[in-house]
Amino acid sequence: MKKTLAIFFLSTYLLSTTELFQLLKLPILIEHFVEHQEQDHGMSFLGYLIHHYGGHEPDADYATDMKLPFMQLTDGLALSASLTPNFVHFHFSHLVLPHGKPLFTHQDDDLVSAYLRSIWQPPRHS
Repeated sequence: MKKTLAIFFLSTYLLSTTELFQLLKLPILIEHFVEHQEQDHGMSFLGYLIHHYGGHEPDADYATDMKLPFMQLTDGLALSASLTPNFVHFHFSHLVLPHGKPLFTHQDDDLVSAYLRSIWQPPRHS
């Protein structure tokens, strides 16, 4: 029972916070493929995918095409939140302004890591 409940909550979470809900549109993909195959009996499933996901032009069934999975990503924030990097590094080069004065004079290339390393050091008594 616990395993079933955990799978339910995990799938509910993933379908609501990521683009995985697009997989629920797979029946539309199959129905639309069948429609195309009725019009063109020689069309393979791979040819159908290339036609629709390979940058095809708007045509008579464009409204149905836009209902296919992954044709329109709805929430860029949900996708970007799941793909954020673990560390962000700032690398400053030695820039010189037109009048000859340097813009950045700090010598440490990795400011974020230097700052974070100092947080976890024990207090020093002077």
